[in-house]
Amino acid sequence: MTYIRASEIGCALDCNLENGRHKYTGGVATDDGPRINAAMAAASANHPITLIIDGSALISGLFLPAGGYWGIAGLGCGTGFFVKEGTNNDGIHNGLPNANVPSDPGPPAPARGMNVSLSNFTLNGNQGNGLNGDSTSKVRQGSANLWYFGINLMNLDNISLNNVVVVNTPAYQIRLSNVGHVTATGCVMRSFGVNTDGLHFDGPANDITISGCDFTTGDDAIAFNAPEGYSGNISRVAVTDCTFNSFSMMRLYTANGSPQLSVDTVSVSNCKGTFSEAVFNIGFQASGSYPNPVTGLTVSNCILTAPVVFAVTENFGSIQLNNVTYIPIKGDQPCAILAPSLFYRAKIHGLSLTLNNCVIYRLSGIEVAAVILGDGSAIDNLSFNGFALQDGGSYSPALALINVGLGSIGQLVLNSVNGENIEVPIVMDRFASVGSISGSGVLATGWKFADSMMANGVPYLSANSNQPSIKVEDVVEPYSAP
Repeated sequence: MTYIRASEIGCALDCNLENGRHKYTGGVATDDGPRINAAMAAASANHPITLIIDGSALISGLFLPAGGYWGIAGLGCGTGFFVKEGTNNDGIHNGLPNANVPSDPGPPAPARGMNVSLSNFTLNGNQGNGLNGDSTSKVRQGSANLWYFGINLMNLDNISLNNVVVVNTPAYQIRLSNVGHVTATGCVMRSFGVNTDGLHFDGPANDITISGCDFTTGDDAIAFNAPEGYSGNISRVAVTDCTFNSFSMMRLYTANGSPQLSVDTVSVSNCKGTFSEAVFNIGFQASGSYPNPVTGLTVSNCILTAPVVFAVTENFGSIQLNNVTYIPIKGDQPCAILAPSLFYRAKIHGLSLTLNNCVIYRLSGIEVAAVILGDGSAIDNLSFNGFALQDGGSYSPALALINVGLGSIGQLVLNSVNGENIEVPIVMDRFASVGSISGSGVLATGWKFADSMMANGVPYLSANSNQPSIKVEDVVEPYSAP
């Protein structure tokens, strides 16, 4: 590895990272981009280079070797880069200045280079209004066909983002397309306005770890958009110990009329945040999706404040929540752990939703349910293994645990549910259906259930007789606890 210091290759490093002006005189700072690009151009597998950014540089874009084998290491958040007004490009990307054209080339994905490391610096993307800032194209995000990102890494394996601060970008703060084995640790992303995603992944992408990051975004904090970029599957993602103040924590999106794609094996743990739309947006447009395109999603030990946890537009496979506290707030979406997206209405089919030791904690009398299904939507298996609605004050009970609407649930399992603060288990419209209800905790809820819904061998309180009952070979009999 060859290390070069920006101060030793003739960089002026005279830029104020807050406003892009000369940090001593307030006048025009020096564009250090061309010197850095020239010094880094020789990076290769046989000659990897790391730039030590030991000051603050104005740049008209860093366009570094497409195949990787380079890094940028700062000396803390007071060092880094400010994107020059009128750059009309990404702040940092791999490849020539036009390597980001087009943003969504479609398949096939090219071979990947490798080994890019970014650490311990700040990038100010110089968001303007389309007439000033990075973009002077009259569109704040960039041109009509090309958005400008803070950092844009394409066709690479082994990417490390460590303690990188990205602020004030025209569009996505960090975009990664056709990438694998990505780690983002201790990063801070803080930009406002629509399309200012934090970490935005286009397909294909694999083996992604995001930990200890802080997101303040005007759009999705993390996006896994399989049809975009070169288009491809996204798999094996772990997000841990992050904080959020965003439109949503995560979008998982596979369907736009393209061939069948998937986003699978995504885990989120030990996270907390407040979200203006939804914690998870499953889908993007009501364009239909294949069976179970988003599956293997697990959320554990999180505190989530939002109108809805899962706003669903696409079909899904398995979703599991463990020890999650959901605090509902008013928004455009109905308040629920899972509900149809009101922005992109669609009939959806889910394979399974499992809630283990989860709590809805109300700070007001807001109406909320665990699950709301839209017309024609269905979940095959819905299980509650430890669930309660807790109130921070004295509020009227919630109407129901589940609002089936005109949808259907194949198997509802109630192994442990606290029925306090919820009036009834299910609200169903005329053509809704629940295949069967089972579980060891049905009777303990204190709710009444229609005999026709109950599985055999499950004690319950009958809505017909108002007595503890059990069905034996589809015949309702009185039940006495052993």
